[in-house]
Amino acid sequence: MEFDLYLGIDWTGAQPARSVAVATCDRAGLVCPLLPAGRYWSRLDVADWIAAQAAKGCRILAGFDFAFAMPWVAPAGYLDGRVPGVADMMALWDLVDQAAADGADAFAGAAVLDSRLFPSFWINGPTPAHWGDGSTKRRRVESVAAETGAGTPVSVFKLAAAAKQVGKASLAGMRTLRHLRHRMGDHLAVWPYAMPGPAQSVVMEIYPTLFRKQALGSNRKVVERAILEPGLAFYGCHADASLPDRFDDHIGDAMISAAGLRHLSRLASAWAPAGMDGDTARREGWIFGVGA
Repeated sequence: MEFDLYLGIDWTGAQPARSVAVATCDRAGLVCPLLPAGRYWSRLDVADWIAAQAAKGCRILAGFDFAFAMPWVAPAGYLDGRVPGVADMMALWDLVDQAAADGADAFAGAAVLDSRLFPSFWINGPTPAHWGDGSTKRRRVESVAAETGAGTPVSVFKLAAAAKQVGKASLAGMRTLRHLRHRMGDHLAVWPYAMPGPAQSVVMEIYPTLFRKQALGSNRKVVERAILEPGLAFYGCHADASLPDRFDDHIGDAMISAAGLRHLSRLASAWAPAGMDGDTARREGWIFGVGA
């Protein structure tokens, strides 16, 4: 499947959002950082930039580095059965947006403390009694990623890992995507909740560790051009000539992800991965490239 522009987006749930990084890859494989209008990208600025480019006729494939949903555990459903009316990913986004209490720039800190969400989270300290072996705290794709060597994504519910606040980033991300979906309407497909039509732009979940391991053979951080260039070459891409010799790992992840998206999106197996069924696609989502 071909797009005009591929975006790799490294995400954050912090407020203010000072570590969001965006990189582009064009059809020819040229990769470069996408700089914000101000000093930092806000989350909603990223969404609005995508919508503006799509409105100009640019078909975009955008990969966001956060979990698009929470685990669905049958027969209870989401959140240990506390939200019986929430039946799929889009309804979950509505719930998170409501629980976030209008936090600025899609910030979702208040949602963690909402009575419907709070009991499922591991906030701090030792493993809580409700955690068990952790199997009910992981989505199917996270288990498949670990089993296939793609990496070990952190559960959206584990906030005790200070360096990997996946949960807060994901909640803010769900609010951001909800905003983008409302703005773009039928011009946007959320994969794998829906397969894209021929003229639609697409947003999907990515895991930069997968791209680093695939292209570099290790999980080393991409913080300099000498590390990045072999990874881009693996995907048939190359860096913009103006790229400095060193940069932070956020933009490194965004660049290797943009190149990886261009490569993977051309593989039919990436769009119909092993282990993903229709219910999983609608309820839990999937990380693009896992099981491809």
